[in-house]
Amino acid sequence: MRVLKMVFLIGAILIAAPAGAIEPGQSGLGFFGSAHVPLFKFADWYSASPKLGVSYNYMATPKIMAEVEYHYSAMRGGDLDARSFTWPVDKQDYRSPSVDQSMSFNSVTATGILHLKNLEQGANPYVIGGVGFFGSNNSVSGLIFPGQSGTSLDTTIHLPKTDEKTAALTFSFGGGVSIVGSDRFMFDLRLRWNVIMGEIRPLEDWGLEKVFPMQAVDLTAGLKYFW
Repeated sequence: MRVLKMVFLIGAILIAAPAGAIEPGQSGLGFFGSAHVPLFKFADWYSASPKLGVSYNYMATPKIMAEVEYHYSAMRGGDLDARSFTWPVDKQDYRSPSVDQSMSFNSVTATGILHLKNLEQGANPYVIGGVGFFGSNNSVSGLIFPGQSGTSLDTTIHLPKTDEKTAALTFSFGGGVSIVGSDRFMFDLRLRWNVIMGEIRPLEDWGLEKVFPMQAVDLTAGLKYFW
């Protein structure tokens, strides 16, 4: 992904800056890009999608950093236009050519980052755990109504549009590495598992089951500036 490549390049340049250490009491502002990868039944609905965000960071102790982040993601890969349902009257399969499907997230998370050693120049592995709220909107329109009677299917009769809007409690955990380049700059790589306590209602005629909870992993690269 283009955003992640750019973050890696800038990070490599910043790490070459003069040596230094980030000390307790310093605050930082971070920018990051992620690959947001749905898991299990959520992966039947959508595929890996880009996520962008910003974070505020505070170095509480030589090992512990507190982080509050906002991120946005527009999901990709919805394939309802390629899925068909079987109409029980004539046993034929039908697609919905005018279907429109989308899902987006606006989320806030508070995270604790525990480094396995005192933060110093170079690579510092860590574990993370956090809690927050993932606001989502899953929108589907244009699906042909499969419960019709009669002898011929009217493809102009559609199911009502659905907009599933939720603000779901979310738990996240994982690990990563903080690469300190100076007393101002840090490069951050992490893998994080998100358990989102929200649901997507099923579309069983199209082979899509109910999703609860939604689960996804983030593959993230970020840059942080401290003062």
